[in-house]
Amino acid sequence: MADDYLALRPAGSRQAAFVLQIFIVTAFLFPTDTVIRVVGAQGYVASLVSITIFLAWLVTALFGYHDPIHTRYPARGALALLWISSLLSYAVMPFYGPTETQRLSADRWIMLLVGMSGVILMAAEHLRAWSDILRVVRTLIWGAAFSGCLAVLQFWARWDLRPYLRMPLIGFEQDMSYSGMQARDALMRVSGTANHPIEMGVIAGMLLPLAIWLGLHDRERSPVRRWFPVAVISMCIPMSVSRSAILAVAVSLATFTVLLPPLQRSWMMAFLPVGLVGIFATTPGYVGTILNSFTAGKSDSSITNRLNNYPRVMAALEEAPWLGRGGGTDIASDATKILDNQYLKTAVEMGGIGVLALCLFFLVPAIAVLAARLRFPAQSGRALCAAVAGSCLAAGVGSFTFDAFSFAQFASVDALVVGLSGACWLHALRLQTVASSDSWMRSK
Repeated sequence: MADDYLALRPAGSRQAAFVLQIFIVTAFLFPTDTVIRVVGAQGYVASLVSITIFLAWLVTALFGYHDPIHTRYPARGALALLWISSLLSYAVMPFYGPTETQRLSADRWIMLLVGMSGVILMAAEHLRAWSDILRVVRTLIWGAAFSGCLAVLQFWARWDLRPYLRMPLIGFEQDMSYSGMQARDALMRVSGTANHPIEMGVIAGMLLPLAIWLGLHDRERSPVRRWFPVAVISMCIPMSVSRSAILAVAVSLATFTVLLPPLQRSWMMAFLPVGLVGIFATTPGYVGTILNSFTAGKSDSSITNRLNNYPRVMAALEEAPWLGRGGGTDIASDATKILDNQYLKTAVEMGGIGVLALCLFFLVPAIAVLAARLRFPAQSGRALCAAVAGSCLAAGVGSFTFDAFSFAQFASVDALVVGLSGACWLHALRLQTVASSDSWMRSK
C-alpha cells in the first residue's frame, strides 16, 4: 500500500510543481536588478511571480481547494514568527520618525516576506507527490547550473551575458549599475546571474548537496545530466572568491555527508580531496587569496567596516531593544555603513524578537527535516532530507557573513529550500500514516 501511495499524484500537485518551476526559472534567468520602476526594488520578475504564487495559495485556501488549518508543519510556525516580529516592528516604526525612503524600504521588506511566504507555502503544502518534489529539485539545480555556466564565461572569458538577459524584459529598468565581475587580489570574482559574488557562492554552497543527491538517486537521467550540474555548481565556490561560500559549503556538505550510508559516505570523503586539488589546480592564486582573506584581520576593509559598525548596532539596540525600528529601515549612507551580517541588520531593524524569529526561521526547518528523515523508509528520501537540512543550515551560517535578505536570488532560493523542508515533513507523515494503515490491514 505504501508503494501504491508513492505512485499516486494528488490533485494540484502537478500544477504546484509547474508554478514553482516557473518561479525558479525566473529567479535564475532574469537579473534581479531589473525591475518595473513603479513597483520599485521588489519589481523584478521572480518577485512578481512569487507574489502571484502567494495569491494563488490564498485563493486555494479561501475557496476550499486546500485546508491550511489541518496542514501543519514546523517550518510554517517559524515563518509565522518571522511575520509576527516583522508586523510588530512595522507597527512601531512611526514612533522613530522614519524618512520616506525608510518607509518605502519597510514596505519592500513586507513585499519580500509575501513573496517568500507564497513560495514556502506552495512548496510545502501543494507538492504532495514524490515525482513533483523531484521535478522541482531538478529545476532548482539546473537553474543554479545555468548561473554557474554564466559564471564560467565571466571568469574565464571575461564575458557577461547578463545585459542580454535583460533585453526581453520590455517595460523593466535596471535598478542599479552593477557588473557581474569584480577583481580581488590576483583573481576575478564573478556572480553568474546573482547580484554579487558572495550571493552566488552562498547559493552554490547551499545547493551543492541537493545536486549531489540528484547525482546519486535520479536514475532516470543519464550520468552526464546528473553530474554536470554538480561540477558547475562546485566551480561557483572558488569563482566567487568568498569566505562566505566556503563556510556555507562546509556546513551543507558536512551535514549531508555525515547522514549518508557508510558506503556513500566513504566515497564522498574520498572524493572531496580530489575536488579540492582540482579547484586549486584550475584556479591559480586561489589558495593564497583565500588564505589572505581569512588571515588579513583588521587590514581587511570588510572586517574593519564590520568592527566599526558594532557601536552603531549597540546604540540602535539600546534605543529599540525589542522590536527595532522597522524591517528594511537600516539603509546604509555609504559602503562603510553596510553591516554585512543579516543578524545584526535584523537586530537594528526588528530588535531582539526579530533576531530570535530569524534564528528560528533558519533552524526550525533544518531540525524538522532531520526529524522527518527518520520516517522515510527509502534511502533516497532520507538522503533528500539530509541535503535539505544542510541547505537550511548553510543559509543560516551564510547570513552571518552578509546581509542575506538584501539579495533577491538568495531570498528566493532560501524560501524554496524552507518549502522543501515542509514538503518532506508532510510527505513523511503521509508515508507513516499509509504504513500504519497497511500494518493494521495485514493484522486483520
